[in-house]
Amino acid sequence: MPLLPRLLHIAIALSLSLLASNAFAAPVDIAADEISRTADGVIVAKGNVVIKRGSETLSADEVLYRSQQQILEARGHVVIESPQATIHAEDAVMQTNSKTGNLNKATIILPGGERLVAERVRRIDDQRFEAEELTFSACPIDEESWRIAASKALLDQEDGSLTTHHGTFEVWEVPVFYTPWWQQPQRRKSGLLMPTVASGKRRGTEVAVPLYLAMDPNWDLTLTPHWMSARGVMSDAEWRHISGWGHEKIHGAIIDDTFVNKQRYHYDGEVHWKLPANLAFDAEGNYVSDPDYLADYATEESISARYLSSHATLSQGIALDGLTGNWLLQARHQQNLLLANNKTTLQILPRAASNMQWEVTPNLLFHLDQQTTRFDRKIGVDGWRMDLHPYIEIPWQLAGGGISANLQFGSHHTRYWLQQTNLADRLPTRSTKEASLEIRSDFERISSERTWRHTLSPILRYDYIDAPDQSTLPNFDSGFGQLTWSSLLSGNRFAGFDRIEKSNRISMVLESRLQHKSDAEQAARDLLILRGGASYDQRRVSVDPALQAAPTRPFSNLLAEAIWHPAAGFHLSARGQYNPADRYWATGHANAGLYSSSGNALNIGYAYTDSRYTTRAQTISANGSLRITDRWHVAANWQYDTLLKLSQQTSVELKYQHPCWTMGVEGYRTNRPTGTNAAASYGFRILLEFKGLGSVGS
Repeated sequence: MPLLPRLLHIAIALSLSLLASNAFAAPVDIAADEISRTADGVIVAKGNVVIKRGSETLSADEVLYRSQQQILEARGHVVIESPQATIHAEDAVMQTNSKTGNLNKATIILPGGERLVAERVRRIDDQRFEAEELTFSACPIDEESWRIAASKALLDQEDGSLTTHHGTFEVWEVPVFYTPWWQQPQRRKSGLLMPTVASGKRRGTEVAVPLYLAMDPNWDLTLTPHWMSARGVMSDAEWRHISGWGHEKIHGAIIDDTFVNKQRYHYDGEVHWKLPANLAFDAEGNYVSDPDYLADYATEESISARYLSSHATLSQGIALDGLTGNWLLQARHQQNLLLANNKTTLQILPRAASNMQWEVTPNLLFHLDQQTTRFDRKIGVDGWRMDLHPYIEIPWQLAGGGISANLQFGSHHTRYWLQQTNLADRLPTRSTKEASLEIRSDFERISSERTWRHTLSPILRYDYIDAPDQSTLPNFDSGFGQLTWSSLLSGNRFAGFDRIEKSNRISMVLESRLQHKSDAEQAARDLLILRGGASYDQRRVSVDPALQAAPTRPFSNLLAEAIWHPAAGFHLSARGQYNPADRYWATGHANAGLYSSSGNALNIGYAYTDSRYTTRAQTISANGSLRITDRWHVAANWQYDTLLKLSQQTSVELKYQHPCWTMGVEGYRTNRPTGTNAAASYGFRILLEFKGLGSVGS
């Protein structure tokens, strides 16, 4: 368009915008290729018409605005865009002062992608629409596999629902069922959720129908009757709440189990609050009526759990001038699922702990850690234990970071107040002296092309602990663990505070890392990692032979690990613990993994433990996933015990993922003789999910 006519059109548009602003409730901007005004005052805009009013924009081929009636008539490729929805229509008649109107052959697209197509739509306001002769779907327009067809519907975005009358649910345009009334929630709203369907050996055929209750913006409730042909009907409820402090969840399930003829239940929940003054309150609870409950009813990893733990913890972080740290006050309950009852299981009622650090200079830090615990149980020794651990830390690092060192020295003082009166010593104590020095360094070499890097990282650590014999002390929470990379570089390899190792030990770890990148500007990729470590303890004594046998030689077993990445998406790894004196591998693990950016993956693992080291074990595991096509996906998992010559767990899943729906089936078999039915558990689960409607199965 020539410049002068274009300027004239802009001037006319500005003038008409001012006139329209007097009639509209809010300022309106009008732009078009042609704008004119008839003798009776009707504004006519033609060609690429765009009208803006507040947060809403209307575009069309032609628009007539009758200022006296405040009516806007739009024809041809009508599009109304707002934060609430995008509307396409053949023509529309709108009230400019109230945003009401009527549209013909309209399509309403919601922010989530849901789509309503109707012959006629009456716009009640910017949040509600009445539609006639309509279809509704959450599928992409070119992948519509399901839809709801109805003679009449109300779309209420404020309420978050679509209510239809005389509707049918159609799959690929084939009617599946008819309903005189249907309400489809568009967001959080009370109503029935899609049911769960499954079948298995231990519970039989299963059907669960959840009822979701959104009673308040800050909390909701799900009630689920769960029918199992082999067990009866389970009542399940879960309550959730959220606030400015945090969130809470309480869940409970109860059933009169017809297989064992007794009532069984499971309660769990959690609370997480962020309080003023940097305080935090966290609580988690988990309790079952009997040790076999999870084996019979759980479907997740908890099916093989040995302990259930519940706790309530109040904690606070502290940061003052040079003084940092934290403290906590905690109560903890343990349920041992390996025992018939919980009378001998220790409970923590309560525990007070703190960790404080005072930084005098960056190279001089004073620490004070303490833990005071009340151990309680019905049968066995119980009482109070207090442990104080003051120590000094002197860190040092060479300029450039090539070498670093950390020197620590301090002591442990532990005191007990035991409740039993028949003990020889109800107030035992223990004191230790300890010191450690750890030196780390990195020796690095980079190729002239800056595409290869080789790093040697030696770690040398010395630990001295002067600890007395502790075989007569109570043992509430200590155990001696197997040799690992973390315990190799630790002064005390006992867990808990009841036992502290006596040592005069030197430990060393050497790591070699080879990295490569094809371009100097890219990130380097680990190609080969080799790691080895061992320790030499001059003392060779045990503070408690019942927990730790006295070493027969000063050298520990040798830890070794190798990780090889010959190509992107493929790795081989092996690690183990070798006994050089008796010349055997105490433990061994090997793994091979293959994965691709398309989602395909395969992992095969082997684990071995020699009986001369601890309980003998030998297993093979494999899991993988394969994307056959863009939509077909298969996954499998297998665990095999080579000693028992038995597959412990096997599962295979086949899934089809459509842009609008997902269908899958999983078959499983578990050969773990647990639960009230000690036979192998097997069965299948069904997954059927429609986008925008919910899912069936698990």
